Amino acid sequence: MLLSRDELIAVLFKETDRAQRLKTGLALILCGIDGCADRLPELEARTDRDVEEEITRRIVRALRCYDSLGRFADGEYCLVLPGCNSFNAVAMAERLRQDLFSSPIVAGGESVSLRANFGIAGSGGRSPLVVLRNAEDALRNARSRGPGAIERSCYDAEPDPTAFPIAMVEDKSLQW
Repeated sequence: MLLSRDELIAVLFKETDRAQRLKTGLALILCGIDGCADRLPELEARTDRDVEEEITRRIVRALRCYDSLGRFADGEYCLVLPGCNSFNAVAMAERLRQDLFSSPIVAGGESVSLRANFGIAGSGGRSPLVVLRNAEDALRNARSRGPGAIERSCYDAEPDPTAFPIAMVEDKSLQW
């Protein structure tokens, strides 16, 4: 189900509370469809709806049952990913970009090729509106880099998982 902007913000507040209480991750992905605002007005209203429905179907197929998807603005979608940090969300955005936006959408007998840019932010227990603003900034930066770019928020309260050293096993009897 595609949520409205108001419903999406309500879900974001609820999931932020849950993430803080359970000390789990929460990530946002803002997906800006390139060419949506330019291309869709040229298409008939029926074709316009068909394209948006297909975009929604493609994104929903990649989501888990407890993830949320909503319309954020014209040509922009927001994914709320509970239990996911921003580093995992980058991998999700890459999958969406490759699997869902690599093939054209056929609507109204016309083939429409779209690309997506992605802005990603992790919650880290911060206010949902701050995280949303960080995701918007990341999407703006991704759009400035060009079509298909993925940008992770430069301000993140999450530690980079690759920065943690892997524990070395000192006891030779425990090694394989």
